[in-house]
Amino acid sequence: MATLQKIRDKGTLLVIVIGVALLAFVLGDLFTSGSTLFGKVRDKAFVVNGEVISTKQYADKITEFEEFQKMVSGQSSLDENISSQIREAVYQQMVRQRLLDNQTKKLGLSVTRAEINDLVHGESISPVLQQLPFFLDPQTGTFSRNALVEFLNTINTPNPNPQEQAMVDQYKSLWLFIEEMVRTQRLEEKYVSLLSNAVITNDVEAKTAFDLSQQNADIVYAMQNYFTIPDSTVAVTDSEIKAFYDKHRKSFRLEAPLVKLSYFTKEIVPNDEDFAEVEAESRVAFTELQNAANLATVVADYSQIPYRDAFLSETMLTPSQVEFARSAVINDMYGPTREGDSFQILRLIDKTTAPDSVRLRMMAIPDASMVGQDSIVTHFVDSIYGALQGGQLFAEVANSLNPNSNGGDVGWAREIDLVSFGSEVAKTAFTAPVGVPVRLTVPGQQLILQVEERTVPVNKYKLAIIDMPVVASEKTSNNIDNELNQLVSAPDIESRFNELASEKGYMVMPNITVSANDNQLAQIPGSRQIITWAANEKSMGAVKKFDLTNLRVIAKVEQVIPAGISPLTEVSSGIRMRLVNDKKAEKIIADLKARNLTAIDAYAAAMNSTADTLRFVNFNTQNITGLGFEPVLNAVSAFAPLNTVVGPMKGNMGVYVTKVVNRTQGTETYDAKAQKNAMLNNNAYRLQMQSVEVLKDKLGVEDNRYRFF
Repeated sequence: MATLQKIRDKGTLLVIVIGVALLAFVLGDLFTSGSTLFGKVRDKAFVVNGEVISTKQYADKITEFEEFQKMVSGQSSLDENISSQIREAVYQQMVRQRLLDNQTKKLGLSVTRAEINDLVHGESISPVLQQLPFFLDPQTGTFSRNALVEFLNTINTPNPNPQEQAMVDQYKSLWLFIEEMVRTQRLEEKYVSLLSNAVITNDVEAKTAFDLSQQNADIVYAMQNYFTIPDSTVAVTDSEIKAFYDKHRKSFRLEAPLVKLSYFTKEIVPNDEDFAEVEAESRVAFTELQNAANLATVVADYSQIPYRDAFLSETMLTPSQVEFARSAVINDMYGPTREGDSFQILRLIDKTTAPDSVRLRMMAIPDASMVGQDSIVTHFVDSIYGALQGGQLFAEVANSLNPNSNGGDVGWAREIDLVSFGSEVAKTAFTAPVGVPVRLTVPGQQLILQVEERTVPVNKYKLAIIDMPVVASEKTSNNIDNELNQLVSAPDIESRFNELASEKGYMVMPNITVSANDNQLAQIPGSRQIITWAANEKSMGAVKKFDLTNLRVIAKVEQVIPAGISPLTEVSSGIRMRLVNDKKAEKIIADLKARNLTAIDAYAAAMNSTADTLRFVNFNTQNITGLGFEPVLNAVSAFAPLNTVVGPMKGNMGVYVTKVVNRTQGTETYDAKAQKNAMLNNNAYRLQMQSVEVLKDKLGVEDNRYRFF
């Protein structure tokens, strides 16, 4: 009762306490859910036409592409360069697909299930399938319908066992990915076809284009390059630059922010103490190798390269190894000697004279004990071997065993290439008679091989090689890190970055501009993280140290220019250069006209140049040898009067004076239908490239990947 009374007395206080606790709980939950909500709002890898693609969606699609690439290439892992290319390709594909879907839905375009089946099983196989390596005939390199059918049959394997099920699931996942590629390619083909057919090519246009392509001209010309005139001779005002910028604002659009940063690098390399430590250890290794009964064990203990029980030709050895091997007798030792950043010890095991390489055919059959069918497998191998001894061609037997084996052709192999099969296989390959099948048993399988050819005999050596690399010790690395950490933590590092770095002997790369989506900073492997940090850094002038493999990078953010229209300050120098060249052209042309010259050689002398000749230039020539893209010369080739001096004219590289000295007509016969089709295809290609950029501009694409990746 007393307790109850106390509760009653404190009732108001308890209500307040409980109320505050409940409010804290509710607000806490609200803030938690709110942070999730806000997180979702911020989680925009990119946005296409208002549709948000989250980082998870983007990352999942990257994983799909990476798995696909591994299947296509047969690689188990991808290097940084390939991965970065895949990330960019995934972004472009996802943007393109969403822009395309938006337009095709409005236009009523779609790809039906029946169309996809026809692209897979019909007469006109999808170009996507025709380009995938696992659907190609290994002998001809062309599309194989049988390979496609075999792939699809694997997907539809009835009642697979657990091991088969894993492969079936992998193939099914891969096929869904491929099928989506087929659908997208076909949908884009329809869309581009619709666009290109909306651009009509009439008879006059087609005939004119053909005639111009057949008319080739030889042009004598003289040219004065813009760089021959000092920039100081012409004046470009700030108002002129501003006027040009205002008129061409859209051409200065940035899809992603630009980052300006300064940085220096410090390589983590071994010092004298590290070399001395490895050198002392190498002397111990020398003694052990000298006294070793089991060479492979000693080599494995000390060397970064395992022992290889094979003869090597001189072309596979370093100069110092060849010099030792030639003069040494069996069991002689060499070393330890420093070779670059490692110490090396050699022991000569044997010498011989033998072919450097052999060309082999080979068949491998699982060993009887591996499949539990001793007698069946033994009889099977006996029958194959008997057929070969009876005169049947090795390639025919190998192809009957496996149609994709290319006749069992292994190609050319050195002894070291065969070590993985066992020393007996390597020895047999270099001693067996040419053209005679040989049967061998190796762990897990039985082999039948046949030597097709051998190279001429050369000197070969069997060596035990201990290669001990010298790497920076943890102590060395820590000393470097401590020095750099002290520098980065200096109170005035932001204002005196260049000065403090120079005092320590570091060379700063100042004001380097990169896109926020660039994969690397100045070709430094693994440096994407630096760009990501700089692009998202709010404090300009911030300095940070980055620990990369065997390298440290200390970077300072100088400026981040947001996506959108680039500021005038960032493009003014480029605009100025263009306007300077325009004014140089005006000056050169005015000076030349004032001289009233009439001959090409006279113009060349006035330009401090020499006359030259261009051959076989027509209206459609895209790249003129030695000059590049110069449309003014294309026009001259087609329309200038013969043997008449034309110019001076402004070009991209300089001012030209020309004369067409000869025109030849092509011998092709005009085919109106073929010409129109060619122009239609050209329009389709151009529209395919341009349509995406137009849709990006109209529908809107916001790229935020730099915030997350």
